[in-house]
Amino acid sequence: MDDAKNSDSPILEPQQDCENNDHKYLNEIEDNSDSIDSYLQDAELFVEIFKYLPAFDVHKRLKMVSKTWLRRAKDDYLWMYLCEPYWPKIVLRRSLRKYKSWTSMFLRRPHVNFDGIYVYEKAYWKTATLMGHLTLERKAVKCAYYRYLRFFPNGRALYALVNLEPRRMISQVYSGSSKVHEGLYKVRKGIVFIVVHVGYMKVSMKLKIYNRKGWFGRMRIESLEGTDPKNGEVTSFPVDKEPFLFHRLAVMK
Repeated sequence: MDDAKNSDSPILEPQQDCENNDHKYLNEIEDNSDSIDSYLQDAELFVEIFKYLPAFDVHKRLKMVSKTWLRRAKDDYLWMYLCEPYWPKIVLRRSLRKYKSWTSMFLRRPHVNFDGIYVYEKAYWKTATLMGHLTLERKAVKCAYYRYLRFFPNGRALYALVNLEPRRMISQVYSGSSKVHEGLYKVRKGIVFIVVHVGYMKVSMKLKIYNRKGWFGRMRIESLEGTDPKNGEVTSFPVDKEPFLFHRLAVMK
């Protein structure tokens, strides 16, 4: 990501809130039944094509194309397929449990997102000695370090703790780097449990998922521990209030 002009580089898109603003767009949409709509009049064909899109695009973008696409984007049969990567056993059993629809389940049940990366930034100040023209000066310098998390449907997670900002680090998170470590995760009752082996220790994290207007784009660290594999000694690390914020990627690999 060092070269911002590289066309293959992923584009960061901060997760947007899901708001009920549909009504103010409907008057601007002209449903002219163009050639694309004519091919997608069949609901089953629409589902077969768009079940591979991220749920965010279905919920926020598809329905802005036309009134036909708006109706199709609300099809609960489509949302059943969108739920499958997150809860495959529930979809297999066709069991909605306490939820009235698959759409409601996706928007209300806590989960992690797969179409981007969670980024944690911790900024701090330190005193540094700077070389002047004739003298040495001590000044306060702002610094930062970052944690990165990427989740996969199969329970695999990638984790990195570095001082590289997102624009320089994102490509390394999904393309492979010695700075990125692999682990496993589980989601239970709105809590994400992560275990990652970081060379000299096993890192265990517990994070709480927050729902903001239907999208789960924020997590906060509840506990952070490191275990020495040689003697089993457990060290608890201080937890900061800064959250992980989810960033969608326009290009995923």
